[in-house]
Amino acid sequence: MAEMGPADFEPIERSSVAEQVAKKLLDLVRTKNLKPGDQLPPERELAAAMQVSRPSVREALRGLQILGVLKVRQGGGIFVSSLEASDLLGPLQLLITLNEDNVNALYESRKLIDGGIGRMAAERITAEELARLKNLLVLQRGLLDDPIGFRVSDVEFHRRIAEATENPFLVRVSTSLYILGMEYRRIAAETPGVLGQSFRDHEQILAALEARDPDAAEAAMVRHMTNVHQSTVDAMDIKT
Repeated sequence: MAEMGPADFEPIERSSVAEQVAKKLLDLVRTKNLKPGDQLPPERELAAAMQVSRPSVREALRGLQILGVLKVRQGGGIFVSSLEASDLLGPLQLLITLNEDNVNALYESRKLIDGGIGRMAAERITAEELARLKNLLVLQRGLLDDPIGFRVSDVEFHRRIAEATENPFLVRVSTSLYILGMEYRRIAAETPGVLGQSFRDHEQILAALEARDPDAAEAAMVRHMTNVHQSTVDAMDIKT
């Protein structure tokens, strides 16, 4: 058999920042955290929440407008279209349906996984990553009355902590568990007091990470998951 050389292989393309931004927004649409008619935060706020450049956000928004996911209304503002998410996203990811029978199991899993992530992150997080988390909390403080903006920044907060573990498997598992609860997190985020509690939880998590205290970081993450669990259960009661 003939030997294969470098010319026989096509380079593996890594997704651009704009593509990553577009996928995150699509995830929010698919999980109904962004529903038809919702207005997106301004481009500047989206860029800050996702910690990417404004040109990358602009490119992602333009692509989603071409696909019909987003639309621009006369007078300004970008809104989620009325198209069904299932028609737009294709087989991006199949998820277990979250219901009252398995919500406890979901957050039992998140306490275990995210608690461990907090412990590991406290041991491995860099000064640069801590600075990014601080910037996110500064942003979140101004988003307590903006459920959509806060949820976008919340995704980034948890993702960056998971990535600080330098363990891609934990990142994937944590992200998957996070997405499972997002449909009801939308309702919870619009409940008075919930975003404030999440912000305070985030402050405690960051303080433990800054102190490089694995025990405190794990405990803070578990407390946060306990609070998220309760507000999710309350949101499910509201929906039913």
